[in-house]
Amino acid sequence: MPTVKHAVIAAAGLGSRLGQGKPKCLVEVEGVKILKHLLAQLGDVEDVRVIVGFEEKAVISELKQLGRDVIVVRNPNFRSTTTLHSYTLGCQHMSGDCLFMDGDLLLEPSSFQRFLASCEPDSPKLAITRTKTKDAVFSIMDGDRIIGFRRDEPTEFEWSNIAWLPVRTFDTIGNTPVYEHLKAFLPIASHEIVSYEIDTAEDMRLALSHTELFGLKALAS
Repeated sequence: MPTVKHAVIAAAGLGSRLGQGKPKCLVEVEGVKILKHLLAQLGDVEDVRVIVGFEEKAVISELKQLGRDVIVVRNPNFRSTTTLHSYTLGCQHMSGDCLFMDGDLLLEPSSFQRFLASCEPDSPKLAITRTKTKDAVFSIMDGDRIIGFRRDEPTEFEWSNIAWLPVRTFDTIGNTPVYEHLKAFLPIASHEIVSYEIDTAEDMRLALSHTELFGLKALAS
């Protein structure tokens, strides 16, 4: 039986740095919206919650078209709050552990499934990926544990914005970047995956040069 029973996808943000005028989860890569791609990776997770805000009607409409039974959670303050706030909203009335992830990620399916398979109760874990740009949350490592984060100087790995954590990690609403909030809980074990964040036009160009990694052809319709 899968250990990961709950997942929260933060998809409320403006996505202004990408400059497409739409939520990043609705951006298409090889004819597949990122949201569809992410939900496909969570096929065995019984409780998936998608946090909406910017253009929420468009995201909800896409969810209806996909036909996936998910819980939609509204973040009406998306213009003035961070992903941390969305995570807190998403895990309300939940107990135990939860998978938290951003809604602008492209994942290499097999590496992500290995990460899910490695998740165990009461064993916090963060997914890391090889550093690809100078604009990321870089992981400071001690063996396979993350002992710190920084933004100013690249390291070998960046945090992929995917976390397996007790829901109590986000039991108080805050408005700092998630990685700043997580510093209080370090060290945390890590697990390497192959992932690409689509936050800027540069990120998109990089991902488009590696589309064969993401299994998108099987999802294209």
